[in-house]
Order: sequence, then C-alpha cells, then structure tokens
Amino acid sequence: MRGSDRIVSRIPIRRKDRILGAYGRVMFKGPEQLAILNARIRALEGQVEFYKRESETLKSQKYGLDSIVGNSPAVQRLRAEIVKIAPLEIPVLIRGESGTGKELVAHALHRLSPRRDGPMIAVNAAAMPQTLVESELFGYEPGAFTGADKKGRKGKFEQATEGIMFLDEIGDMPLEVQAKLLRVLQDRIVERVGGDKPRQLDFRLISATNRDLQSLVEAGKFRLDLFYRISPIVIQLPPLRERIEDIPLLSSKFLESIAYRHARPVPSIDDEALTALMERPWPGNIRQLQHEIERAFAFCDGTAIKVEDLTEPKIEPQAASRPTMMAETAPPIAADGLRAMLDKVETQGIRDALVRYKGNKKKAAESLGISRSYLYRKLSEMNDSEV
Repeated sequence: MRGSDRIVSRIPIRRKDRILGAYGRVMFKGPEQLAILNARIRALEGQVEFYKRESETLKSQKYGLDSIVGNSPAVQRLRAEIVKIAPLEIPVLIRGESGTGKELVAHALHRLSPRRDGPMIAVNAAAMPQTLVESELFGYEPGAFTGADKKGRKGKFEQATEGIMFLDEIGDMPLEVQAKLLRVLQDRIVERVGGDKPRQLDFRLISATNRDLQSLVEAGKFRLDLFYRISPIVIQLPPLRERIEDIPLLSSKFLESIAYRHARPVPSIDDEALTALMERPWPGNIRQLQHEIERAFAFCDGTAIKVEDLTEPKIEPQAASRPTMMAETAPPIAADGLRAMLDKVETQGIRDALVRYKGNKKKAAESLGISRSYLYRKLSEMNDSEV
C-alpha cells in the first residue's frame, strides 16, 4: 500500500454463490507492530503460567506435618507434640523466635484437629488498630457507625465458629485490647458493635508470640489472667541454629519450590556452599534461610549454587572486637604466618570458652558467635593435631 507493507484482512461479499466484491481492513500498519504484539502476548502468557503454577503450589499446600521440614531430634519432638496436642480442645500458645515457622505449626494443629473442616481465621494482634478492635474482632450491626457496611459484618470470632482462631504476635497486643479479648475468652459470648443480641461462640484458640510473656507480665505489659487463659499448653519452637542438620533438607525444599514457580530446572547446592550455610548463626531463622536461597537461585549459573553465590555473612560486633584486641597485643609476624596465628588465636579462644562454660559446647559456641557444627569440626581438628 503506497510502497509500505500492511497486515490486512480481506472479507468477501457474497450473494448466494456469487462473490460480488470484498472489503478490506488494515489490522496492523506493518510487520513491526505485529512483532511487538506477539512479544507482548508471549510475555503475558509467561506471567499467566507463573501465577498458575504459584496458585497450584498454594492450593497443594496442606500445611500438615509434611510442611514442617527436617529430621533433626528437635523437629521430631515438635511433630510428636503436635500429634498429641492437635485432637484436644485446649488453647495452645506457640512460642519461638521470629522466622521459626509458628504459623506452619498452627496450620498443622488445625489440619490434624477435629475442626479440620472448619475455618482457620488468622489475626495479627500487633497490627490491629485500637479504634477498630471491636468492629474487626466482634463485628457490627447495619448502620452501627458512619461508613459501616449496610448489611453489617461478622467479626473474626464469629468467622472462626466451628474452627480455629489464630492470634499471631499476641505478645504485642495493647493492654486495652487484652481486656476486651479476655472477656470473650472467658464467656465465649460476643456482642456486635451497635447490637444488643449476645452471640454464642464455638472456636479453639491458638496463639503465637516471639516475646517472653512472663517477663511482660512482670513488667505490667501483659495481663496475668490472659496469660493463663492462652497458655495451658505451650509449644516451644527450636531456632534454626539448634537444628542446623536440617539446613540441607530445607534448602532443597526451597529450591524445588522456587524453581517450579519460575519453570526452571532445580539447581543443586555444592558441599562448600552447604558448609557455609551451616556455619552461620541465622538470627532470622528459617525465613532468613529461605530469602538467602531465593537470592542464590537468582544469581547462580542455573545448574549449581556455589559459595560465591551466597551473601557475605555479617560479623557480629563482639566477634569482630576479639581479634582486634588480640591483634594489638600479639607480636608482629611474617605474612606467611598469618594463617597459623589465626589458628592459634581461634584454638585458644575455643579452649577458654569451654573452660568458662565447664565443657558446655552449646553455650561455648554461642559465646564465640559460631555454630555448633563449626565448633565440633574445630575440636576434631584440634584433637587430630594433638595426636
């Protein structure tokens, strides 16, 4: 068309069996536009496929005992506790550091309980504004306040009927909210905002926190009567540093999940990278490990994760200060003896820590800022050198 290519559609005009003519319509002003559209369609199809796989992954997660990955003694004890506690109707308090998987344990308790067919309603107690506590937890009647839904709304406790009420981060709940919560837990009756009809509740309570509630009670920041209400049974989750033997299995699980979501082959993790992961303190626990694996997946060559694909471990201030002070008093030595000097300093530090804590390897490792696996390895090397 006037010397330019066009992508057109030709549609014939028929009368019975005769073609009287045709009309044309320009679909694209050039092949370039078609190529751009084709690229956009391919990108959108890729996104749809990604979200489809992610949705399938979420639907396939049953959050049972299988979701608690690990074969360490600590994890085996945890699974045994869940199996014993799940059939009961007693409130449960899940304690553990941030990132240890408290919500997974709550889901496992729900899946194994007689209330498995009922809902599990999760509420972040720390993120709930005091002005919305009553309307969110207890619900409200139509026209209860300006901006309220015309049909009213069920509160979280009503939504949890015949199921589980999961209060996460309950240790950060304000005192005013604690008083209102205690009333509901005692009577199992709630009244919606703007209503006068008491509603009977039927739910099982599961709470979780990373705070020391007993210390908060002593400080007057948590109600003692509420503490007794929520903690007849306490499940203590082990931090990752106490189950380092589970790191290879956890890493493989995270890699399989992220590779599936992105439709890529599952890379392996070489031994040096695994050793580096197992020697870290992991203050962020399993969540931090998952983020580390996701980052390494993004930067690896696609076939294997190596130690250079990992982020540099952060050195704790106290761990960094010891070598500095020792270096100030140590005599100068040749550069080729630096490794030997560091080995001697490290060996002496380990011996001093073991003496200080009367042979308790766990406390010695924590005081030195190293993992127990690294401590055991160094002790083995020290024993071999002394033979």
